[in-house]
Amino acid sequence: MLGKIETRVGLFVLGALVVFAYMGFQVGAFRFDRSRYNQYTMFFKDVSGLSRKADVKIAGVKVGWVEDIKLVPDAYHPVEASVMVLKDYKLYSDSHAMVRQEGLLGPKYLEVVPGDPLQPTLTHGQTLSQPSVTPVSVDELMQQFKKIAHNVEQVTDSLKTTMGGPEGAQQLKCIMSNIQETSSRMASFMQVLERSINRNEDKLDSIFEIGEHVKALSDKLQNDILPTFAEGVEKISSTFDQDFRSVAGKVEATAQALEEASVQVRDGFRNITSVVQKIDEGKGLVGKLINEEETYRDIKVAVNGIKNYFAKVDTLQIVFDAHSEAMYRPAETYRFEDNKGYFDIRIHPTEDRFYILQLASSEKGYYTREVIEREYFDREGNLIPDAQLRQTFDTKQFFREDITRKQRYQYKIGIQFGKIFNRVAFRFGLFENTPGVGVDFDIPLGTNKARWVTTFEIFEMNGWNRQDDRRPHLKWLNRIFALRNLYITFGADDFVSKRNANGFVGFGLRFGDDDFKYLISSFSWVFNSINGTGSTISA
Repeated sequence: MLGKIETRVGLFVLGALVVFAYMGFQVGAFRFDRSRYNQYTMFFKDVSGLSRKADVKIAGVKVGWVEDIKLVPDAYHPVEASVMVLKDYKLYSDSHAMVRQEGLLGPKYLEVVPGDPLQPTLTHGQTLSQPSVTPVSVDELMQQFKKIAHNVEQVTDSLKTTMGGPEGAQQLKCIMSNIQETSSRMASFMQVLERSINRNEDKLDSIFEIGEHVKALSDKLQNDILPTFAEGVEKISSTFDQDFRSVAGKVEATAQALEEASVQVRDGFRNITSVVQKIDEGKGLVGKLINEEETYRDIKVAVNGIKNYFAKVDTLQIVFDAHSEAMYRPAETYRFEDNKGYFDIRIHPTEDRFYILQLASSEKGYYTREVIEREYFDREGNLIPDAQLRQTFDTKQFFREDITRKQRYQYKIGIQFGKIFNRVAFRFGLFENTPGVGVDFDIPLGTNKARWVTTFEIFEMNGWNRQDDRRPHLKWLNRIFALRNLYITFGADDFVSKRNANGFVGFGLRFGDDDFKYLISSFSWVFNSINGTGSTISA
């Protein structure tokens, strides 16, 4: 029987550990597979929107998570991020990271570019040498857009100042007047030349004789002087032609650039005008935000709701509690001392409210009764009365018997709701599968090194778990914390019953979710150290 007791207690402890592990994996408080990941360090100028436990992706595929984010005394990259990446994915010395966002309103995550495989591979704990890419801020985009709009405005002002207004009109008028004056002077010169030829018509022979001498002179010039002069002029003209073509090409390229810039400016103004018009008409998200107050209020309410939700999640606390109760004397309908175990999950959504999920086990067990009544008949089919059934038994005599069958259940559950008032907490709900109430009182001891909590509970109002006893189940439990997570228990169980009153002592363990995270991270460090030592020895 002692072997069975030890087996049951061991199974209970094993079940509690399994529940601990399952709850930890479900809430993501700890991980046992950290040895499958490499830790890297990288620095950023800004990580707006990125939080701990955010995804780390390579080419859009999740390969790890952000372990920690903190500020460091660095003027250029003041943010240090520690990330965990699967060992299956190697990072190289020229790798870098960037903060990205899933969609327009999605969560931020860290995109890692592994780098060139020909470069050296980064090992566990190393820092990415390449600077990380800072996420593009909407404010910076608006500032750049503002600068572009300002530059365009200056260009238009310059064109307006040069070509528009009274001064520009006066300059154009002066240019046209100069052209007209030049044409009239050319016409006057032609008239004077025609009159001179008419007056000297009789002297044309002399002019022709002079022309013969001029012809001889011209032949000499053509044969002797002009070739040399033409060669020099040709060289000069070719040089000038090259320079002129280069200058003309540059002028043409500049004109084309100015033309393209003017077209782009015109298209930009058209786009800006279209965007402003749509915003004024209330089209698109920005237009609705500016023109429709209802949309703005809805978005504001939604954002406040999300902020309140995450604030509640941050304040949520989970406490895991397990304790034992070893009874002082044998229990009713059981020849050994009973041993009970309780495993509680205590959830605190706020500081003054909590919920308890409880699993209770008992070595004696909890049983239900089944009464079977039998009626007996003789060989002729006549009912045998009770008086005759009580006569002396022989082989021909039939008798009546009442059989009580007991089926024991070693586990029961509890679901309770509680409210805290200073040092007193009231609970109601299911206590070991039956309705009940309880009150907890934190006894002030005047010191922070110890804590004493006393508890009174009343449940099982009709005494269903006892024989011939309809009194309710009353329990007095005391917890004395000598340490933060370890305490001892003592008290009295079912102390108003006729034959089941008992005293007990025991011990318990209590851990919060923060304690679990610290404990599991410590175990993970030990496992990593063992794996690292093993690999060194095998090498």
